Amino acid sequence: MTRLSLIEESIRNGVAKLSQAGALIVETGRFTGRAADRRYIADRPEIASTVNWGAGNKKIDLDFKTQLLNGVQAKLENGTSYQYKGWVGGFAVEVNSTSPWHTLFATNMFREQPIDSLKELCAKYGSIRIFHDPYGTVADHGLKFDSDTVIILDPVELTVVIVGTAYAGEIKKSAFSLCNYLFPEMGIFPMHASANCTTGGQNSSVLFGLSGTGKTTLSASNDRLLIGDDEIIWSKTGLSNLEGGCYAKLINLSEKAEPEIFNAANSFGTILENVVVDEKSRQVDFTKDDKTENTRGSYDITILENCYNQNIEAAKPNTVVFLTADAFGALPAVAKLDSWQAQYHFISGYTAKVAGTELGVTEPEATFSSCFGAPFMPRHPSEYAKLLADCIAENNSSVWLLNTGWTNGGYGKGPRFPIRISRELLKAIQDGTLDKQEMIKHPVFGFMVPTTCPGIDESYLKIPTGPAVTALATKFIENMARVGQGSVSNEVILKGGPAISDSENSTSATL
Repeated sequence: MTRLSLIEESIRNGVAKLSQAGALIVETGRFTGRAADRRYIADRPEIASTVNWGAGNKKIDLDFKTQLLNGVQAKLENGTSYQYKGWVGGFAVEVNSTSPWHTLFATNMFREQPIDSLKELCAKYGSIRIFHDPYGTVADHGLKFDSDTVIILDPVELTVVIVGTAYAGEIKKSAFSLCNYLFPEMGIFPMHASANCTTGGQNSSVLFGLSGTGKTTLSASNDRLLIGDDEIIWSKTGLSNLEGGCYAKLINLSEKAEPEIFNAANSFGTILENVVVDEKSRQVDFTKDDKTENTRGSYDITILENCYNQNIEAAKPNTVVFLTADAFGALPAVAKLDSWQAQYHFISGYTAKVAGTELGVTEPEATFSSCFGAPFMPRHPSEYAKLLADCIAENNSSVWLLNTGWTNGGYGKGPRFPIRISRELLKAIQDGTLDKQEMIKHPVFGFMVPTTCPGIDESYLKIPTGPAVTALATKFIENMARVGQGSVSNEVILKGGPAISDSENSTSATL
C-alpha cells in the first residue's frame, strides 16, 4: 500500500488522526518506550558462543519462538494485515503487521534502495522478516508466558516476532540488531550513531550517543549534509546510512532552535507518537509531556533539506564524537581521546538516562550502555570496539567526547549546556579548529581538555572538580569490571580508563 493509503486506513480504523499541519498523530498505549526487559534472542547452538548473553540479550527457547511465530503468521494470513518490503542497509526487509500506521512507520524508516556495495554480500545471508502483532498478546496465540508482551530475534533465520507493544521503535531496532550481529562477520563496523558531511560527502563525522544526548539534533546542521541520524555503517569504502528515515525525539522541539526537525515533524506523512494536541485546533504542543517525555516523530529522511544523497557512500570520517549528557556536572564540555581512551569510552557508553526513554525511569541516573547502544549490539562490546580501533587507525580519525549535559553542579543545580554552545563546539571539532587549541590533561580521566575555543566563553570550558568527578570515575571503573569479564584487554582498561588517587577516593561522593 502507498503512504497515502496507509494514512487513510489508520484514520478509518480510529487509531490515528491528522494534526493541523498534516502529520499523523498516534498513541502507543502503555509502552511509550522500548520494552527492554521483554526482548529475547532465540537460543540456538550455532550462535551460543557469539552472543553477549545477559540482561540485554536474554535467551528464549527455540520451540517457544517457533510456536509464537506460527501463531502470528496465522493471524496475519487469516485476518486484515499490511505488508511493507524495502531494504535495511544491503538486506531486503519485509514487515508484516496487523496495524496500518506501523506499516507506514516501516515505510518511513527503511530504505527504498539497498546500499549497492553491500547488496550481493548481504544476499548470502537471506532477507529479514518481521512479524508484528502490536495489539495482541502472547496468550492470544495459545501460549503461556510471564508477560503479554515479547520481542524475539532469531539471527539464524533472520526473523523477528513482536507481540503486545505498539511502540513503533521496536520494529526498526529489531531489524538493526540483526544487521549489527551480522556485519562484523563481513568486516563492517555497524554503529548506533548519526553522521553528517560537507558537500560531495567529504569531511564526514560520526556522532555516537544514547537517547537524549542530542545525536539527532546536532547531526541536523544547516551547514552540513545529514547522512543519517541513528544507524550508520563504516565499511572499507565509506559511510552509509543503514535506514531511510529519522525517528527524532520531539520533547521541547523548537522551530527556532531546530528548524529542520520542526519542519519535518509538521509534514504530511510524518508520524507523531504520544504528542499532546489541542482537540479543536489540532495544533501540537511539543513542550508537553503529559503522556511521556519520549515523544517521537518518524519521517522520511529526504524531507530534510540538508540531506546527503542516500544512494552514494560518503567518505570515511575525519572525526568521531561520543555524545554524553552528564547529569552530575562531573565531565568537561569537551575532550580529545586517544585510541585507548576511545575504546574504553566506547565500551563504557556513558550518559545519564533521563525520564521517558525507558519504562520505569523517572529521575536522571548514571547509565552505561556499551557501544552507545548495547541493546542493539548482540555481540560482545570488545568485538565492536576492536572494529572501531581498526577503523580510526586506518583513517587517522580524531576522537572526541562532547558533553551536552548539565553545568555548575549538575541537574537541578545548574543549567544544561545550551544547544548553541554544543553546536559551536561540534563545528570546531569538525572543521579542525578545536584540535589547534591549547589543551591540558584531565587529572582523573586522563584525556586532553581544550582551554579555549573561538566564540565560546571560557567559563563553559572549565574542568569540573570535586567529589562528583571521583564518584563518576568510580562508576566507570565498576562498570568496566562488569562489562569486561576478561574479554577487554588490560591495555584498554589501564591506558584508557580513569585513575583515582587515594586522596581523591577518600573524598568521593555518591551519585
